[in-house]
Amino acid sequence: MISKNLFFKLIKQDFKKRIWCPILIFVVCFLSLEVRMLMEIQTFIRTIDAHSYDIVTYIRQYFFGRDALPISIMVCFVAFLCGISGYAYLHSKVQIDLYHSLPVSRSQLFWSRYLSGILQFFIPFVVNVVVCIGIAVSKKAFAADVILAVLSFAGIELVVFVLTYSMTVIATGLTGNIIISILGTGVLFAYSTGLELLIFLMSSRFFDTYTVYNNRGHFALDNKIWGFSPLSMIIRLFASPKNTTMEDAQKFFKYDTSYVWVLIAAAILYSLLAYVIFMKRMSEAAGKSIAFRVAEPIIKTMVTIPVAFFAGFFFCSISNTDTNEWFLFGVIFGFFVICILMEIIYRMDLRGALMHKKQLLFNAACVALIFVVFRYDVTGFDTYVPADSQLQSCAVSITGLMPLQQDIQVNDFGNHYLSASEYRMANMELQGNPSVMELARKAAKEQLTYHQFDYYEEIEKSTEYIETLERQENYRYIDFGFKLSNGKTIYRNYTIDLADADTIRLLSDIFNDYNYKIGATPVFNDDWKIAFDAIVCENNFMIRDISLTPERQSKLIETYQKEYTELTLDVVMHTLPIGTVDFRVKGKIDNRDYLTSYSSDMCIYPQFTETIALIKEYGFDMLENPTAEDVDFIQVRKKDVVSSSNGSYKNQTMMEDESKQYEFTDKEQIQQILDSIICDRFYWPIKDYADLFDERYSVEIRFKKNDHDTYNIYQFIKGQVPSFIN
Repeated sequence: MISKNLFFKLIKQDFKKRIWCPILIFVVCFLSLEVRMLMEIQTFIRTIDAHSYDIVTYIRQYFFGRDALPISIMVCFVAFLCGISGYAYLHSKVQIDLYHSLPVSRSQLFWSRYLSGILQFFIPFVVNVVVCIGIAVSKKAFAADVILAVLSFAGIELVVFVLTYSMTVIATGLTGNIIISILGTGVLFAYSTGLELLIFLMSSRFFDTYTVYNNRGHFALDNKIWGFSPLSMIIRLFASPKNTTMEDAQKFFKYDTSYVWVLIAAAILYSLLAYVIFMKRMSEAAGKSIAFRVAEPIIKTMVTIPVAFFAGFFFCSISNTDTNEWFLFGVIFGFFVICILMEIIYRMDLRGALMHKKQLLFNAACVALIFVVFRYDVTGFDTYVPADSQLQSCAVSITGLMPLQQDIQVNDFGNHYLSASEYRMANMELQGNPSVMELARKAAKEQLTYHQFDYYEEIEKSTEYIETLERQENYRYIDFGFKLSNGKTIYRNYTIDLADADTIRLLSDIFNDYNYKIGATPVFNDDWKIAFDAIVCENNFMIRDISLTPERQSKLIETYQKEYTELTLDVVMHTLPIGTVDFRVKGKIDNRDYLTSYSSDMCIYPQFTETIALIKEYGFDMLENPTAEDVDFIQVRKKDVVSSSNGSYKNQTMMEDESKQYEFTDKEQIQQILDSIICDRFYWPIKDYADLFDERYSVEIRFKKNDHDTYNIYQFIKGQVPSFIN
């Protein structure tokens, strides 16, 4: 009974002794919650027309949902504070002797401090959350279903606190002074995040085919379930949902609920680990750099190797040339500096800088081995292609074919976007097409990448810029997502040579696959049905919006899809489109409506007779073209090669020469030009594959009336430049 009473008395005493801690936490929570909520509500009410949801939905799904990430960062900060201040006595021999003289077990001493730290956070946090609820009620921004969101919010933040708090206590127990405890906490808090970043940087630098598809295709920590540090787990918890259907993505997600249990399990595990370290820690460790000497070499290796490689990337970033020489210099320099620094920290003496030479050699060997593995692709990363027996299906994203708006917003909060390749990797499933894997193996074997084609060196040797440019333009990126039968998905990014006849044959077989075209764009996917607000149609000289009923939209998409799925790559490469159609949806900027592209410009070819006829029925004639009588004058500008350099980086581009501008008013010449040009908008969707344009000239038309598009720039069709133009 005495021990039990003393246990609670210790909690109460610690609370009083550190009363500044809950007071400071209350102030921080007040600024992060109440003040921020008032600001957010005020901004929301002022711009209410810019949102498609009401204030109650905003409070429930956004403030107490996905936007809880900033609050979690604040919670991590106060967890550091509570952990360091609560167990700092471990670094003082006097205080340790005092606490160990009390009639209470070490176990009770640990848990009393541990529970006290949690209460010092949770009590002021809950008070502030309750005040936030009162503010929401007063602003009529609260409903009964918000209560569940608030409870979930409070529970998640408590788990985040315990997770970070436990990691801080672990760092404090492993070290012997306050400074090293703080440094150790920072390392443990973000260690796996740093490893993931390092793996990303190393793979991106040394593996030509490396690619990721998370969070808009960039480096994404949230996909790494093995991330054991609190920072990795928190990022994963609040990562954008990976839903790939409109029906699911339109739902409002607060957290990755499937990952909450990982955080709870980690919080419990780290709490127990902190307890074990506390119980095993010797009193004599106070004042020393490391409490457990057995952990010293492990910690040095864990820190030294990543820091050495990060130093290499640092020197590459500050140098004008991203070369392996500077990378190696940075790795070697960073390695020796961090080794010496850590020895000094451990010994607290400059004379200890070169101690433990065997471990220094061991760590150096590890760094060298890792560099060799990445630099020379010892694991065969770039050449690896799954066997057919391992493959369930494959996704392919071919640059330029089947255009798709780069950023597809699929929920009203704007938190979830998909790029073209991300969409295809998630939705396309090609099966039974041998050309897919044949092309992947061919690309992996040939390794046609920009790293092996020194474009700028070839430019310097070349006498004809256009020919060299065309050679460089033959290389195009293609992404593969290999979905394996074991549930894993492997992504690769290859560079293919369009000048190779066998590559074109395989590419044609893939493009002609019905499932490729259906899976390449959400417009053709029944799961992504959208009521478009406008259809923008354009031919070579005119552009116009047409408003269609949902039934007519469906009919147009169905007709276009039917004719597009019958299209061959040969037609794309050798046929000029006569127009484009762009499906658009409404958005808001500064309370004003605007139309944003959902499909990008989808080409219409002369073979699309049913689509052309249907669009004409709906109010736009794709075949209507102006005559010379409709034109006031035409300006033609010739482009010349312009060279520039920055250190070893050399660049050559085609720029318009102001001295070579020609204006034509003769009706016969105007008509010849009109018959020989194509809108620049048609150039971009097919430029990667169609050799149909003469890039040496740009053409601008001044129409007599404004019923034509006066903003387009035109190019001559290859081989059709009129003889009177120099």
